[in-house]
Amino acid sequence: MKNYMNRWVLIGSKAIVVLIWLGCLWGQAIAVPVLSEVMAGFYVSQAPLRWPYLVLGELFLACVEIAFIGVWRLLSLSGSGAVFTAKALPNVNLIIGCAAVGIVLTAIASGAFAISGCRDATMQGMDYFSVAAMLGVTIMTEIGFILLMTVMKGLLRAATDQSDELEQVI
Repeated sequence: MKNYMNRWVLIGSKAIVVLIWLGCLWGQAIAVPVLSEVMAGFYVSQAPLRWPYLVLGELFLACVEIAFIGVWRLLSLSGSGAVFTAKALPNVNLIIGCAAVGIVLTAIASGAFAISGCRDATMQGMDYFSVAAMLGVTIMTEIGFILLMTVMKGLLRAATDQSDELEQVI
């Protein structure tokens, strides 16, 4: 089969995947625990949510790590020239599923923050609206990502069908 990607592009892409995965591990070990503790320490209304925020953040990063398993497999399939086969579709489904779980986790965190922070006197209006806006933009970005991946899945399915038809003709 023909290779569809340059070897160096594949190596670079896989290196970036490894760096992102290591960044997620750092986030799970350091960033998420520290951020949940800081939010709980700065704002009275957020203190009871320290542990839920920690769990939601850890699960979100786990979703990213699992999604990158699918990305790694797709890169490997592309390197072998077998990307337009039925083997690629489960990996795309894995990525879409992880993104959907990520949206749910972000929505839960957003709802908890919106309810708990709206009446907090220690939280200045700008802090509340900045965090709420950031969470809203994150949800919109996740939705856009899922829509893009759904379109890409349709294109992959069409290319796979056409590839199978061409193989039958040849």
